Amino acid sequence: MPIVDSKTGKVLKDYNLRQLLEIAKDIRALSITSITAAGSGHTGGAMSVADIAAALYFKVANHDPSSPEWEDRDRIYWSAGHKAPALYACLGLSGYYGPDDVVKLRKLFSGFEGHPNRFKLPGIEASSGSLGQGLGLAIGSALNAKLESKSYRTYCIMGDGELNEGSVWEAAMSAAHYSLDNLIAIIDRNNLQIDGTTSQIMEIEPLASKWASFGWEVAEVDGHSIDKLIEVLKGPATKGKPTVIIAGTIKGKGISFAENVCGYHGICPKDGIKGSESLETALAGIGSSRYNMDKAKELLKIANSYQEEIDKKVDSSLPDYSKDYWWNSQNDMKVEMVPNRNGFGLALEKLGEDPRIVALGADITDSIKMSSFYNNHPERASRFFSMGIAEANMTTVAAGLAKEGKIPFIGSYGVFITGRNWDQIRTTVCYNNYNVKIACAHAGISVGPDGATHQALEEISNLYYLPNMKLVVPADSVEAQKATEAIAYIDGPAAIRYAREATPAITTIDTPYKLGTANIIRYRGIKDNFIDSFDTMLSTEYANEDEDLTIIACGPIVTEAMRAAYILKEEHGLEVRVINMHTVKPLDKDGVIAAAKETKILLTCEEHQIGGFGNIIAGIISEYKDADDPYKLKMIGVEDRFGESGQPWELMKVFGLVAESIAEKAHTLIKTI
Repeated sequence: MPIVDSKTGKVLKDYNLRQLLEIAKDIRALSITSITAAGSGHTGGAMSVADIAAALYFKVANHDPSSPEWEDRDRIYWSAGHKAPALYACLGLSGYYGPDDVVKLRKLFSGFEGHPNRFKLPGIEASSGSLGQGLGLAIGSALNAKLESKSYRTYCIMGDGELNEGSVWEAAMSAAHYSLDNLIAIIDRNNLQIDGTTSQIMEIEPLASKWASFGWEVAEVDGHSIDKLIEVLKGPATKGKPTVIIAGTIKGKGISFAENVCGYHGICPKDGIKGSESLETALAGIGSSRYNMDKAKELLKIANSYQEEIDKKVDSSLPDYSKDYWWNSQNDMKVEMVPNRNGFGLALEKLGEDPRIVALGADITDSIKMSSFYNNHPERASRFFSMGIAEANMTTVAAGLAKEGKIPFIGSYGVFITGRNWDQIRTTVCYNNYNVKIACAHAGISVGPDGATHQALEEISNLYYLPNMKLVVPADSVEAQKATEAIAYIDGPAAIRYAREATPAITTIDTPYKLGTANIIRYRGIKDNFIDSFDTMLSTEYANEDEDLTIIACGPIVTEAMRAAYILKEEHGLEVRVINMHTVKPLDKDGVIAAAKETKILLTCEEHQIGGFGNIIAGIISEYKDADDPYKLKMIGVEDRFGESGQPWELMKVFGLVAESIAEKAHTLIKTI
């Protein structure tokens, strides 16, 4: 029974096989159009899961779009949250909202985030995006059905790559232990991950026998045969056993240039609207009669119009000044934009010359530039270990390598490499003081459209308070290279937090850098190039200039602090001491205390939950200042909330983390004295 009236139990919509095949085409076409409009998104998985989703939402599962919280609905969890475009298309085509709205995918405030957010759209059972957690959620729902004598079924859609996560197998054990015959797990078995095939990254076969050995009933089916999918999805439950459906699929199914191509895991058509790898070619291959190229043009207009409205709203939220101070908006103060991650990659490639350096990857090695370790050096292949999507195991394996004298680098999205494995970092790495180096990549909200689940905003706090841990947070690509090289050979665990996107280059190879010693940056006047407008020196070599206030920052937001100093001088005649606290631990306490004593007014800035960095600074001042020293301190950061999808600079503006907002707050703070 598919879409029903929850009040009467009457079937509202039922579909025959021919109609379901058309719906699957519509899901694919709507998904790829949305991904194209967004400029990013997970093409491969959205295409491979489309037939599964069509069978489940339009023929098998009981649900009512007019009553999303209907108590007796079947529950459908998308543990593979990155396949969100297909989920959004299903919900739109089912009637939870207008399907054309899906084209606002990954756009700010639209609700159609890069990974599902249950608070933004109806029909989503749980926010997801961190792989390996959905099955446990589904088990909780299935247990509840048993407790409350409910007849609803619980479904959990997973990707095969996420089976690397140990949490999946913990959940699998518990589901069998509690005889959850009302639970059906569905594995989108497309055999590809980001870095390669599932066999290359981390072998998961023999998959069917593994699940069977865990006590599950196993069904293997062609994941693109809707009639066979319906048969197994609607089939009677094996009493006392949960069921897993291993659905063999093709990643990128229906799009000739994306089928079985690893590179299309997380990107839109490379050619845009027209070309051999374009939306036009994709839609022609999919063959949807409803969402064809003519319809796509209408949808793209909707997306563009929506983006124009957002652009106006975002820009109007910024304070007004006498001129436009935005990056590269004037004929002077020019700056080069370079991805911070590039610096990490350059350093790791250089460090790889040392045979003690080894690298462990988590299926996004190219994205975080971990691949620089081996890309041009095939002889290093034996020192690179693909651990799959398994942060906890990767951390303890690295600890074992460190114990034996190696210097292992591990890395992933910052939110995963410091969150899912925090206990392993604390107990196995830090307690043993093992020489493990952690790449906390893609940190902060500026990672953009992927949304809250992928935006690391808590790891400074997570790492700073761990004994033996060292933490560096570089401002730009050049500093990221220096910081990586600096932590490689200090004894004990260390982490580097760096951004993914291109940010202003504000240091050079000649800029002084010393681990544990902050840099003082002073604005000197308008120049052709932004970087030439500032003097930078070690805090130990700086002489007080009686500035009006100090801005203390770490990471790429240092560049915004510098631009704020520029604005404050040009608009209000204020002199600002900017402290680039590139080493958060061990932190330059003397530099902080000197600033507190000499300027009396301090503003901390962090692309992080507010206080993660700011409270560290406040604590140092409170502990080490003289009792009669007056000072004022305010903090700028993310205000106790999760991030959301949007373009990197959009999010920085909306969250008040750009120079215009920093300057306004600093000026207001000074006026209160």
